[in-house]
Amino acid sequence: MMNNKRILIGHAGGIGDLLLALPAMRLFCQNFSPYELALLGYPERLALISGDLRAQTIYSIDSAEMAYLFSPVDKTSSNLKTFFSSWEIALIFGQSLGQGLKKGLQKYGIKEIFVINNFPKKNGRIHIRDHLIADLKSLGIKGVIEKSPLQLPEEAEKFAQQFWPEKNVYPPQRVLAIHPGSGNPAKNWPPQYFAQVADYFADLAKILLISGPAPDGVPEVMSKLKKAKPIIVHNLPLLKLAGLLKSCLAFLGNDSGITHLAASLGIPTLSIFGPTDPQVWGPQGENVQILYAHSLCSPCWPNIPDNCRRSCLYDLAAEMAMERLATWVKFAK
Repeated sequence: MMNNKRILIGHAGGIGDLLLALPAMRLFCQNFSPYELALLGYPERLALISGDLRAQTIYSIDSAEMAYLFSPVDKTSSNLKTFFSSWEIALIFGQSLGQGLKKGLQKYGIKEIFVINNFPKKNGRIHIRDHLIADLKSLGIKGVIEKSPLQLPEEAEKFAQQFWPEKNVYPPQRVLAIHPGSGNPAKNWPPQYFAQVADYFADLAKILLISGPAPDGVPEVMSKLKKAKPIIVHNLPLLKLAGLLKSCLAFLGNDSGITHLAASLGIPTLSIFGPTDPQVWGPQGENVQILYAHSLCSPCWPNIPDNCRRSCLYDLAAEMAMERLATWVKFAK
């Protein structure tokens, strides 16, 4: 009987970075099948991909004991040694984190460790997903690239089944999800444009307005609405939010982790890009469209000028998004 390879994958990036790394993770696991997998990073984010990768365990990189991984050689933890010495192979994403973590993991007994850079070369315009896969292949990892939608655990879909009837939403009623925020306000489409889109589709679909922990423009969107009466979810746990998104007809959002989540689930996704480069950071999925102005000064991220008028976002009129979304919302079967 073949023994399972014991694999550890470490990723401590944002939601979008994590989801764009999923094809590389699938490829890596494929090379060592059958395997037993543990994930190391931020548990709430890693829970999104744990079912897809069939991970048995998730460990938090923020736990106090994990600090020993980055300590000098003379500082060790017997608990960590017992734990990490049982893993044979590790894949770490991120050069700065990865090299420090690699030394720590070697100290605790993992002999075969792969480290790949989360970001492409400074002047490169290769998509980050392709960059990660190319890096893995350069290290001898081979196989078929899986691009299927993200597979969620059953609990996420059960939450959605319970949530919608509580909001008086029943099949075949359509839901258009809108997330007007992102990790940085400079990447956000004007709130009044989101409001115009919500009002335009209010008779055709229920609007789900997603609010997050950071300032996200939801109050501004609400103040501009004339017709739509959206369902608002605020700070919903990521796995529950993923369950809701999977049951939606379509999604509209900025360059954000939530947009990447919608795209990875395979639902029709329209993503608004301004200062960031969609050729490098665009969401990936079966049915994704990107609205991008191709301004002379864009992409400029992260070096946005102080006098920026954000024309790359303001020039993308609400009607442009309405036209793209109409294909999914008006003509859905």
